[in-house]
Amino acid sequence: MSTTIDLPTCRTRRSGPGSSTHGVPDGVARLRSPSVVFEQTLTGFGDSQRARHLGPDTIRGRERTVRQLQAFSGAFPWQPAWGAPLYDRWSSALAEKVATSTVIAQQQKVGLYLTYLCEPAYGWREVCQELFGTFNEQALWDLNRVRHSQEYVGRPNRNRPLTRPEIRSLIGQIDPEIRRLQSVGHKGALSAARDLALLTTTYAWGLRRREAARLDLHDWRRQPRLPEFGDFGGLAVRWGKAMAGQPPRRRTVVSVWPWAVSTVRFYVEHVRPLFYQDSRDDGVMFPTERGSRISERSLNDRFAHWRDKAGLAEELGPHCLRHTYVTRLIESGYDAGFVTEQVGHSHAATTAIYTALSSEYKNLQVRQHLEAAEAEVLRLAFAQADLEAECDEELAITLALQGAEPRRGA
Repeated sequence: MSTTIDLPTCRTRRSGPGSSTHGVPDGVARLRSPSVVFEQTLTGFGDSQRARHLGPDTIRGRERTVRQLQAFSGAFPWQPAWGAPLYDRWSSALAEKVATSTVIAQQQKVGLYLTYLCEPAYGWREVCQELFGTFNEQALWDLNRVRHSQEYVGRPNRNRPLTRPEIRSLIGQIDPEIRRLQSVGHKGALSAARDLALLTTTYAWGLRRREAARLDLHDWRRQPRLPEFGDFGGLAVRWGKAMAGQPPRRRTVVSVWPWAVSTVRFYVEHVRPLFYQDSRDDGVMFPTERGSRISERSLNDRFAHWRDKAGLAEELGPHCLRHTYVTRLIESGYDAGFVTEQVGHSHAATTAIYTALSSEYKNLQVRQHLEAAEAEVLRLAFAQADLEAECDEELAITLALQGAEPRRGA
């Protein structure tokens, strides 16, 4: 009589991480549990990603997507149901609910899992064929993936630069609202004052949501060549967008707009201390009324609150402020390389996606070009006239020395 043993407790024959070919002692039968094998594939998948130094949130997100697909299919990856038609139905269902960029991200997560599963080094093919008699090859191809043929695939109206009237309407309305709330003794005045500094900082230093939400007071820096900005000459961003398997990227954003520095300085000196009247100051730049750090979701909510009060389009989000920052710097004549460094992009092509120059700026550039071209034409004409005059003068001198009369029109 043989003893039944669950698969995860079996000894492995392979020594590599994520390996799945299990050795079983003589007289011991393996429990053919599809759910157990599926969990083991996810465990091995997670190990392979941790070996690449990917973060826990990234790994959990990919695992969650695979679980959702398994629930959607009602089958396991080695079963015939996990074929190309399944991915077509799943992608179609996603496309009805989420943006194209999200569909691409979800397909990439499943593709990574399937690549791991089909990799011979991990031995899942042999295990599944031995236990269940079936195994599917990679069935998520370019044929049924969203084609990622350009850098930006988001919604055009969602992440776009705000016009000057829009940005004035969004931020300009907050100060009068603060005064109104103060006049009626409403406690929301303090939160509104923080929101003014929060949106100003996000816009005037070109920050992402996480970068702004995780700022601390000590992230502000002096800049020797910008003494007029004092302690707010630059901002050390510690939570920039990370590359795969890497820690968050850091950068220093140099302050460029005096009005923004004045707003932030007033907030730090007069508004922020009010959040810590009854508690110890923990150095958080943008705290909540409960003393915790404002979250990215809360930043979304606060932006939506002021966006709606300003009557702006519902599809606009806080990332529009970053797009607006890039556009304003380009329109102000800042070098493209400087702008790329300010926002922490690896390539200038990425910065170009954020830029949507106004018609006024484009017209100004055309006018400057035309005026420069006209000035060059006039310069050449005057130079030619001067050259001809010199030639005439030299000819006249030569003829005079020879005792001849200059010809008319010479």
